[in-house]
Formats: sequence, structure tokens, C-alpha cells
Amino acid sequence: MDHMGSIADGSPGRDYLRLENLDTDVPPDSEPVERTRRAAAEDDDNSYLPFVGQDHLRAVAAAHVSRLSGVPYSGDRNCVVSAGGLSGILNVLLATIEGGDEVILTDPTYAGLINRVWLVGAFGRDARR
Repeated sequence: MDHMGSIADGSPGRDYLRLENLDTDVPPDSEPVERTRRAAAEDDDNSYLPFVGQDHLRAVAAAHVSRLSGVPYSGDRNCVVSAGGLSGILNVLLATIEGGDEVILTDPTYAGLINRVWLVGAFGRDARR
């Protein structure tokens, strides 16, 4: 990823859509912006508490994944809402990985994911090997 980013950065006059850090100039739709604005003004909607996520959101997320996978999931037993994808992955790694464990990663993968694997004391291996 870093190599491709360097190629894009070194190509003056070319307009690349850089998605690795969501660094785009494409504006979001107005509806999510307005919903976010309203939620920011509501105490119940702008807190990290409860730490596992709001019950209703967890139930909706579990039902959605159940529909997609055909596997029954419960918001209460099988779902945690995190403040971001990589934050959630780090939490899972910290909870499940022992130092020296192997974590299989895809190739290519995001460098930030590799760093999180190293942070918990594990090592990553290319899934194609």
C-alpha cells in the first residue's frame, strides 16, 4: 500500500482517488451529515457508553450479519460496537491473542493492521503461503 501511495504522490498532474485513509474531496451525502448533526446534540447519541455499544444498535447489527451469513447472532451475546474498525480489531487482538501467536493476514493488507498484530506481541503471516 505504501508503495502504491508513493507512486500516486510522485505523479504530478494526475488525479488519484486515495481511499487508504479516506482522504478524498468527495463530500458525504447530506442526509448522514444532518443525522450526525442532530445526534451530536443528543446526550444519548454522543457517548461511548455503554462500552459495548447501545443495545438497539447491537441488535440491528447482529440481525444484519445474521441475514448476510445465515448464522444466528445475538446483539447481547455476539456483538460489540467499537469507535472504529481498527480500534475494534485491536480490542479483539488484545482479548484473544497471546504473545508469540500467529495471526494470518491477507496480502495486500493495511500497514496499520500489521502494526496492531505486532503491538499485541503476535506475528503475521501472508495468507497465501
